[in-house]
Amino acid sequence: MTRVALAFALALGFALPPAPAHADPLTGLPEVEGAIPRRTPREAMTTYLESCRAGRWIEAAHVLDLRRVPEERRAEVGPLRARRLKAVLDQELWVELDRLPDTPDGALEEGETEVHVGDVRLEGQRVPILLRRARLGGGERVWLLAPETVARIPELHEALGPAFVEALPAFFSTWRLGEIVLWQWLGLILFAFLAYLFGVVVAGLVLRVSERLSDKTRAHWDDHLVKTLRGPARIVLGLVAFLGSVELLHLAAPAHAAIRRLLLLGFIASLAWLATRFVRFVAHIVQERAIERAEAVDDAPKVRAIRTQVRLLQRIVNIILGVLAAALMLMQFEVVRSVGMSLLASAGIAGVVLGLAAQKSIAGLLAGIQLSITQPIRIGDTVIVEGEWGTIEEINLTYVVLKVWDQRRLVVPIATFLEKPFQNWTRTTTELLGTVYFYADYRLPIDAVREELDRILEGNPKWDERVKNVLVTEVTDRAVQVRALVSARNASDHWDLRCEVREKLVAWLRAHEGGRYLPRMRVEGEEEEGVAGA
Repeated sequence: MTRVALAFALALGFALPPAPAHADPLTGLPEVEGAIPRRTPREAMTTYLESCRAGRWIEAAHVLDLRRVPEERRAEVGPLRARRLKAVLDQELWVELDRLPDTPDGALEEGETEVHVGDVRLEGQRVPILLRRARLGGGERVWLLAPETVARIPELHEALGPAFVEALPAFFSTWRLGEIVLWQWLGLILFAFLAYLFGVVVAGLVLRVSERLSDKTRAHWDDHLVKTLRGPARIVLGLVAFLGSVELLHLAAPAHAAIRRLLLLGFIASLAWLATRFVRFVAHIVQERAIERAEAVDDAPKVRAIRTQVRLLQRIVNIILGVLAAALMLMQFEVVRSVGMSLLASAGIAGVVLGLAAQKSIAGLLAGIQLSITQPIRIGDTVIVEGEWGTIEEINLTYVVLKVWDQRRLVVPIATFLEKPFQNWTRTTTELLGTVYFYADYRLPIDAVREELDRILEGNPKWDERVKNVLVTEVTDRAVQVRALVSARNASDHWDLRCEVREKLVAWLRAHEGGRYLPRMRVEGEEEEGVAGA
C-alpha cells in the first residue's frame, strides 16, 4: 500500500506544472559582485539610495521586488524602474533613514507585513512607498521594495518625473554634488542668471515709468520713494523669479528644501532691507517738512530737536526690524523652532539670566530711548561734558559723539547725559552771554572803558546787539577786577567775540595815557631820621 501511494505521489508530481520561473523576485537580473546589504529595512533603503547616487542601477534593481515583471524582461525593466523611482523620490519624498527599523524582523507589530517608508502624492492621493520581506531562491530572506510599489513606478514617473532627462547622456544624471546632479547644477546657474536679468529689467522698467510719472507732480516725496525702492525691488523680483524656476529642475527633496529655505532667507533679508529704506524715506520726509516749518519761524532749537528725535526713532525702528528679520530667519530652521518652544517654558528664568548678563547693554538702549523722548541734548547743541567743550555731532542708542573744539571726537556713553550733570549752552536758545575779566589800577575811569567797549562792538558782526555793559565786580589790595559783558547769537560767535573784546581792551589799557592804569604794586616807606637830618 505504501509503495502504491509513493508511486502515485511521484506520478502526480511529474504531472503538475513546474513552479513559476519568477517565484524568486530577482531571478533574471544580472548578478553583481559582492553581497548586497538588505537584511533590514534600513539596510535595504540605504543600499538602494547609495546605488542610485553612484549610478549602479543594476545593484539598485536588486532592492526591487520584481515578481510582477516577467523574468525575461527583468534585466531591462529592473534598472529602468530603479532609476525612475529615484527620480520620483528625489522631488517628492525625503527618506529619513534613521526612522526606518534596523532589525531583520522590521520591528513589525502583530498583523503588519510591510514597513512604510513614506508617501508620494499623485493627483491628490497618497501612494505609499513600502518595504516588504521576501525570500530569494536560495532561501535568504531580505527586504525589498514591495511589488505594488514597483508596479506603480511607471505611473508615478510619468506624472512626476523629468522625462527629458532620460534623453541626456548618462554623465549628466550620474555626476552629483550633494543631492544635486550635474544637469540640475547647470539649470540652477542658468536660472539664477536669468532671474537676475529679470529683476534688473522688470524693476528698471517699472521704476522708469514711476520716475516719469513722479516728474509730472510738484511733490518731491514720490521722487525719493522711487529711489528708495530701486535696489530692494530688483532683489525681490529676482528672488521670486528664481523661486518659480527652481520648480522646473525636479530637485531632490532635501536639496529642494534647502534651496527654498535659502531663498526664503534672502526674501526675508530683502524685505527687511526694503523696510529699513522705507523707514529712512519716511524719516527724511518728516524731518524735511518739520524743519521747513521750524525755519519759517526761525526756531533753531526746534530744528535740532526734530533732527535728533527723528534720527533716534529711525535707529530704534531699524533695530526692531533687524531683530524681527533675524528671528524670522532663525525660525525657518526646525532646530531653532524646537529650541525656541523649549525656551518658552523657562522664559522667566531665561529672562532673568539674560537681563543680568546684558544689564548694561539694555540700560544703554533704554537710556537712548529716554533721551529721544526727554531730549536733554540734541544734534548741534554746544555742551561741556567731562571738562570738554564741543558740539553734539552724533547721537546713537548707546553713545554720543562730541566734536571738540580742536577737531577731536569724544565718545560719551549715553547714560552720562542722564546720570551726571553737564552744561548745555544751547538747550533753549543759541544766544549766549560772554564775560571778559581784566584787572586795572584803582584810578581807572570806568566810563572810558564803557566808551571803548562801545567802539569795539560797533559794527562787529559777532555781537547781536542785545547786551553790553562794564562793571567792577571785585577789588583786591592791588587792583580792581573789571567785567565786560557781551552777547552773541551762537556759541562760535560767543567765543570769538570774547577773545576779540579781551584783546582790544587789554591793548587799549596798555596804550591809554601811557599805560598808567595798568595794575601796579606801590611800595611806600618812611625815611630814617639820621639820614633825613644829614
